[in-house]
Amino acid sequence: MIYGNKNAVDVEEDEMGSGGVQYKAEESKFPNLKTSPCLFKNLLFGLMAAFSLCVVAVMTWIISKSAYQVKTSDTPENDVISAAYLLSNMDLSVDPCEDFYQYACGSWVRNQWKDDVSAISLEGDQYDERIQKYLKEDVLDTDLVSYKNVKLIYQKCLSDDTDVTDVTDWIDKVFEFSTAEEVMNFAAELGVFVLYEVNVELSPLRMDPISWYTMGLNEEMISTLIDGLPEDLGQKDNVLKFMNARMSLEPQSLTETTINDFIEHTTFVNLTEHFKTFGLAPSDVILADPRLIQETSTFFSSSDNFADSGEVLKFLKTYMGISLQRQFTRLALGERVVEMCYLSFATTYFGFTVGSLMLDREKANYTETLATVQEMVSVITEEYRQIVRQSELLSQEGKNSAISKLDNLEVLVGAAPWIKNDTHLRKLNFDGELDESMSFITMYKLVNTFRQRGRIQDLLHPDVLGLWEGTMGPQISLNAAYNQIKNSITIPIGAFIPPYFDIKWPLPMKYGALGSIIGHEITHAFDQDGMLYDSRGSHDDLWSSKDSKSMKDEQNCLIKQYNGFGHQDLRINGTQTLNENFADNGGLPVAYKAYKKAVKSQKAFKIHGLGLTPDMLFFLSYAQMRCYKYSYEELAFSYYSTDYEIKYSPPDFRVVGPIKNSHHFLKAFSCSSNCKMASSQRCKTL
Repeated sequence: MIYGNKNAVDVEEDEMGSGGVQYKAEESKFPNLKTSPCLFKNLLFGLMAAFSLCVVAVMTWIISKSAYQVKTSDTPENDVISAAYLLSNMDLSVDPCEDFYQYACGSWVRNQWKDDVSAISLEGDQYDERIQKYLKEDVLDTDLVSYKNVKLIYQKCLSDDTDVTDVTDWIDKVFEFSTAEEVMNFAAELGVFVLYEVNVELSPLRMDPISWYTMGLNEEMISTLIDGLPEDLGQKDNVLKFMNARMSLEPQSLTETTINDFIEHTTFVNLTEHFKTFGLAPSDVILADPRLIQETSTFFSSSDNFADSGEVLKFLKTYMGISLQRQFTRLALGERVVEMCYLSFATTYFGFTVGSLMLDREKANYTETLATVQEMVSVITEEYRQIVRQSELLSQEGKNSAISKLDNLEVLVGAAPWIKNDTHLRKLNFDGELDESMSFITMYKLVNTFRQRGRIQDLLHPDVLGLWEGTMGPQISLNAAYNQIKNSITIPIGAFIPPYFDIKWPLPMKYGALGSIIGHEITHAFDQDGMLYDSRGSHDDLWSSKDSKSMKDEQNCLIKQYNGFGHQDLRINGTQTLNENFADNGGLPVAYKAYKKAVKSQKAFKIHGLGLTPDMLFFLSYAQMRCYKYSYEELAFSYYSTDYEIKYSPPDFRVVGPIKNSHHFLKAFSCSSNCKMASSQRCKTL
């Protein structure tokens, strides 16, 4: 999946066992803002920003006066705009063969002076600003009811009069319950799951282990949150054990079963009756991860953890109290955090509606963009077939299986055809009507009650389920995705804007950015999980044991390579991040081949005065999707923490890793084979 998980870096050589290079960051790349004189810092940033703007302006003028040979976009003006976009982010003082990430993103990283933000990305910053602009619009009588609802809950969340007394009352109520069923039913009503999560973004409904890491909890935070509860029930150690047990689970393929086994093994609470409160029978929900049964059963049956059912009840109360406090702590402190209101409430609860609102405001280029992206998917898929046919890793039988999977790949691009139908939006996001006079907490309760009860029940009805089928879930997402069970890729409308895509960009930039994302998602069909599913999405090995071994050997190459990457004293876990690294390294080369096929009827062009060739544009647009700036602390927590499973490599290494495995990059920038962006042993995927 493409989740550009939230730095400029330098490189230095270091032995990796086979004479390779190791990519590191100098400590100075993470400035200590607390010790920097404020006046000097602001003056310095201001001068750098002014200088960068002057450089871009001069370069744009040079480009506009240059002679073009052949255009790959509609007009010379579009080429100028595209080149200026790239240049505004680049650090031209850096040798791309020595540090391509800094070369591509250095100016953008340097010019981010938002001291109150620990992490910022080029992709998220641009996208979030656009969406928030629409959410802040006045609520109009002419708006769809769904548009009114999402604007109201977002604006009310940001307002100064939010009363969180209800949250305190909820926690007090939890501590008055006398049974586990009462706690779990109330928790689910408020959208706080205790033993599991019901993923209502998929059909059929899927039950998953709780994603503790999304709460960002550690021992210190848990202690602080417990201190804020009505009483300390002595469950801190159990909370930590429960969290660590789930975080220690290694990635593995997921086998779908119904939840009957989970119900049978969870003896301390009547889950059959619990699910009836949603109108659900056990057969309505699948269990995505069988380890959930073993882990939950072992944890709650251990006498070391719980002496009796009363202790289990104390644990459930403590967990729910922590969850409610965690979600509303910043509101309770009187802080109006844009990210919380935007991410936690508007886009999470109203994903389809926000996607519809965005499409309504930016509909001018949608038809042309949709057709272009669909064509790109077609070209990239065909190039993937060619890569499979030429693979030296697979037997002919293995190649046939892979091509069959590509032939049966379902592709979902853009928005559902009903995305602007208010009736459908209300069935999926919220079927009520919010009012300006309501408090934010009242709105939250109404929406969550629908989300956890009404919508789950509605999804069991064929007419609503039909809306869900053939879509990619809430279409506000920036994230494209691959679904193993359906053997499908989705490219939502959130990916139709820079730094992923712009209809005015020349083809090399379109394929370098969004094209590599499309290739990334297709590659997930063959990663260590995807290879366990056949072309129909059945849990059946795609390849023979011999072909599987060949693939695992190449995957081990990537594991070893990425284990050598890191910042300062931190190192990437190549095993945990394998699937995403594998997809990154499959997506870039197939996008490159597809771009070459798409432009082969045209002569190469060169932007005189700058020397940006089509291949250079391709790799620059690929890199600039990953322009991020992190504090060292945030970087360490997001990508190197041992408290939870890390799936993604840091953004700079999502650029550098595939680049080091690409001989096309070295040729494009005339790099020597011993430069720091080269590798003595290139890893491949197929």
